[in-house]
Amino acid sequence: DRENCGVGWICRDNNGKLIWAGARAIQRLGSSIETEAEALKWAAVTLVRFGYKRVIFETDSLTLAKMLNGEETVWPILQPTMQVISHLLSQTPEVAVQFSPRGGNKAADRIAKETFTYMSNIPKLYSVEPSWLKFKVSNGISMYGEPEG
Repeated sequence: DRENCGVGWICRDNNGKLIWAGARAIQRLGSSIETEAEALKWAAVTLVRFGYKRVIFETDSLTLAKMLNGEETVWPILQPTMQVISHLLSQTPEVAVQFSPRGGNKAADRIAKETFTYMSNIPKLYSVEPSWLKFKVSNGISMYGEPEG
Protein backbone atom coordinates (compact mmCIF):
# COMPACT_ATOMS: atom_id res chain seq x y z
CA ASP A 1 0.00 0.00 0.00
CA ARG A 2 3.06 2.28 -0.08
CA GLU A 3 4.52 4.04 -3.10
CA ASN A 4 8.05 3.22 -1.91
CA CYS A 5 9.74 0.19 -0.48
CA GLY A 6 13.01 -0.11 1.34
CA VAL A 7 16.18 -1.99 0.53
CA GLY A 8 19.03 -2.60 2.90
CA TRP A 9 22.26 -4.47 2.96
CA ILE A 10 25.08 -5.02 5.38
CA CYS A 11 28.74 -5.81 4.75
CA ARG A 12 30.60 -7.64 7.49
CA ASP A 13 34.14 -8.83 7.89
CA ASN A 14 34.95 -12.51 8.42
CA ASN A 15 34.35 -12.05 12.17
CA GLY A 16 30.84 -10.68 11.64
CA LYS A 17 31.77 -7.06 12.44
CA LEU A 18 29.91 -4.38 10.50
CA ILE A 19 32.04 -2.65 7.89
CA TRP A 20 29.33 -0.99 5.81
CA ALA A 21 25.56 -0.84 5.71
CA GLY A 22 23.33 0.68 3.07
CA ALA A 23 19.72 1.82 3.28
CA ARG A 24 17.64 3.27 0.50
CA ALA A 25 14.00 3.87 -0.29
CA ILE A 26 13.11 3.03 -3.87
CA GLN A 27 9.94 3.20 -5.91
CA ARG A 28 7.83 0.14 -5.26
CA LEU A 29 8.53 -2.58 -7.79
CA GLY A 30 6.25 -5.32 -9.11
CA SER A 31 7.54 -8.15 -6.92
CA SER A 32 9.74 -8.96 -3.97
CA ILE A 33 12.32 -10.67 -6.21
CA GLU A 34 12.70 -7.46 -8.25
CA THR A 35 13.26 -5.54 -5.01
CA GLU A 36 15.77 -8.14 -3.80
CA ALA A 37 17.63 -7.87 -7.12
CA GLU A 38 17.77 -4.06 -6.78
CA ALA A 39 19.19 -4.38 -3.26
CA LEU A 40 21.83 -6.83 -4.47
CA LYS A 41 22.69 -4.58 -7.41
CA TRP A 42 23.19 -1.58 -5.14
CA ALA A 43 25.36 -3.59 -2.71
CA ALA A 44 27.44 -4.89 -5.64
CA VAL A 45 27.87 -1.41 -7.14
CA THR A 46 29.02 -0.05 -3.79
CA LEU A 47 31.43 -2.85 -2.92
CA VAL A 48 32.96 -2.95 -6.42
CA ARG A 49 33.51 0.83 -6.30
CA PHE A 50 35.14 0.44 -2.88
CA GLY A 51 37.51 -2.13 -4.39
CA TYR A 52 36.62 -5.23 -2.38
CA LYS A 53 38.25 -8.34 -3.83
CA ARG A 54 36.61 -11.15 -1.81
CA VAL A 55 32.86 -10.95 -1.28
CA ILE A 56 30.08 -13.39 -0.45
CA PHE A 57 26.65 -12.00 -1.27
CA GLU A 58 23.74 -13.57 0.57
CA THR A 59 20.14 -13.31 -0.55
CA ASP A 60 16.95 -14.69 0.93
CA SER A 61 15.71 -15.45 -2.60
CA LEU A 62 16.72 -18.96 -3.59
CA THR A 63 15.51 -18.26 -7.13
CA LEU A 64 17.66 -15.13 -7.42
CA ALA A 65 20.72 -17.00 -6.14
CA LYS A 66 20.13 -19.81 -8.64
CA MET A 67 19.74 -17.33 -11.51
CA LEU A 68 23.00 -15.57 -10.60
CA ASN A 69 24.79 -18.89 -10.29
CA GLY A 70 23.55 -20.07 -13.70
CA GLU A 71 21.39 -22.81 -12.18
CA GLU A 72 18.10 -21.32 -13.37
CA THR A 73 17.01 -19.28 -16.38
CA VAL A 74 16.83 -15.54 -15.70
CA TRP A 75 13.27 -14.24 -15.80
CA PRO A 76 12.68 -11.68 -18.58
CA ILE A 77 11.52 -9.01 -16.09
CA LEU A 78 14.86 -9.36 -14.25
CA GLN A 79 17.10 -9.52 -17.33
CA PRO A 80 18.38 -5.88 -17.29
CA THR A 81 19.10 -5.89 -13.56
CA MET A 82 20.71 -9.32 -13.67
CA GLN A 83 23.02 -8.24 -16.51
CA VAL A 84 24.25 -5.33 -14.41
CA ILE A 85 24.74 -7.55 -11.34
CA SER A 86 26.59 -10.21 -13.36
CA HIS A 87 28.87 -7.58 -14.87
CA LEU A 88 29.64 -6.17 -11.41
CA LEU A 89 30.30 -9.60 -9.93
CA SER A 90 32.69 -10.39 -12.79
CA GLN A 91 34.83 -7.46 -11.60
CA THR A 92 35.37 -9.06 -8.20
CA PRO A 93 38.15 -11.70 -8.20
CA GLU A 94 36.62 -13.91 -5.50
CA VAL A 95 32.84 -13.69 -5.38
CA ALA A 96 29.99 -15.99 -4.45
CA VAL A 97 26.23 -15.62 -4.27
CA GLN A 98 24.53 -17.79 -1.69
CA PHE A 99 21.01 -18.38 -0.45
CA SER A 100 20.37 -17.53 3.20
CA PRO A 101 16.93 -18.00 4.78
CA ARG A 102 14.99 -14.78 5.43
CA GLY A 103 15.42 -15.05 9.20
CA GLY A 104 19.15 -15.32 8.65
CA ASN A 105 19.86 -11.63 8.34
CA LYS A 106 17.72 -9.59 10.64
CA ALA A 107 20.12 -6.66 10.36
CA ALA A 108 19.52 -6.16 6.61
CA ASP A 109 15.78 -6.46 7.19
CA ARG A 110 15.96 -3.82 9.94
CA ILE A 111 17.97 -1.52 7.65
CA ALA A 112 15.36 -1.82 4.89
CA LYS A 113 12.56 -1.02 7.35
CA GLU A 114 14.43 2.07 8.57
CA THR A 115 13.94 3.64 5.14
CA PHE A 116 10.24 4.16 5.96
CA THR A 117 11.34 6.89 8.38
CA TYR A 118 13.33 8.78 5.73
CA MET A 119 12.05 12.07 4.42
CA SER A 120 13.74 11.56 1.02
CA ASN A 121 14.95 8.79 -1.26
CA ILE A 122 18.59 9.75 -0.81
CA PRO A 123 20.60 6.55 -0.18
CA LYS A 124 22.40 6.27 3.14
CA LEU A 125 25.71 4.50 3.71
CA TYR A 126 26.87 3.76 7.23
CA SER A 127 30.46 2.97 8.16
CA VAL A 128 29.64 3.23 11.84
CA GLU A 129 26.88 1.12 13.30
CA PRO A 130 23.80 3.33 13.82
CA SER A 131 22.22 3.15 17.28
CA TRP A 132 18.94 1.81 15.85
CA LEU A 133 20.84 -1.16 14.40
CA LYS A 134 22.96 -2.07 17.42
CA PHE A 135 20.46 -4.56 18.83
CA LYS A 136 20.34 -6.55 15.59
CA VAL A 137 24.09 -6.58 15.05
CA SER A 138 25.58 -6.70 18.55
CA ASN A 139 23.05 -7.81 21.13
CA GLY A 140 23.33 -11.56 21.06
CA ILE A 141 22.25 -11.94 17.44
CA SER A 142 24.75 -13.72 15.27
CA MET A 143 25.27 -12.77 11.66
CA TYR A 144 22.81 -15.57 10.86
CA GLY A 145 20.02 -14.14 13.01
CA GLU A 146 20.38 -16.82 15.67
CA PRO A 147 21.12 -16.19 19.35
CA GLU A 148 24.81 -16.42 20.12
CA GLY A 149 26.03 -18.51 22.97
